[in-house]
Amino acid sequence: RDGREHHLFRVSLAAGERMLKVPRLDGLPDPFDATRTSAERLLCEAWAVQNTRGLPVPGSYEVHPTEPICATMEVLPGIAAEQALERGQLDEEMLNRVCLSMGKALAGTHSVKRPGDGGFLPELDGTDPSTARLLHLDFHLGNVLIRPRAGMGWEITGVLDWTCARWGPAEADFVEMQVSVFVMNPRARDAFVAGYRQASGRAVNLAEVERRSAIEIRRRLADDPPESARLRGYWEAYAQRYPATVA
Repeated sequence: RDGREHHLFRVSLAAGERMLKVPRLDGLPDPFDATRTSAERLLCEAWAVQNTRGLPVPGSYEVHPTEPICATMEVLPGIAAEQALERGQLDEEMLNRVCLSMGKALAGTHSVKRPGDGGFLPELDGTDPSTARLLHLDFHLGNVLIRPRAGMGWEITGVLDWTCARWGPAEADFVEMQVSVFVMNPRARDAFVAGYRQASGRAVNLAEVERRSAIEIRRRLADDPPESARLRGYWEAYAQRYPATVA
């Protein structure tokens, strides 16, 4: 399948089946730094999946200095939670349970503190290195794999696409779910935050999440409005609740 930044292929190698990830020539740039190269983004992903904690990520991740550069990684089971939702396999209760589990998983990522040298990852602008945490920064239903468990709903089997990973404040990692899911499903946010708090023992500054989300929604409405009229309507209503000068 294809993403907006990479082509993805399932291939058979001597070591077994792998996912092959190749940058698209027409792929979207890094949303936080358009100057970052494909090689930097794949090396960033490699570092992140090797250093995150508390959630399943693709193992056997290797970056290959080919032309174009590419990466191979373990094939994980499950389907994207976004696909399950679109297929009607997640009702509101099941979506909330998945979001509860996602909140717990994100807390595992945020348990990783920035080392003195920063590793291979850059920082978000304005980050205090002394309090910075590992951020995924593209954490949404499309990048989370799930599969059904007998009598227990769904379990997370993988978290994908770490090419945007950075150091920064935890609240920045709530933005993707806020703009894609929570604006339409506020109870899902309640479950997500509850899971995060249970796993991390940390409070979430929801005012800061909403501030960052309003900025991102305004940017997307201007640069990349959604095809869904329903989502666009929610975004426009959300943006109107915040002054245009918020920063």
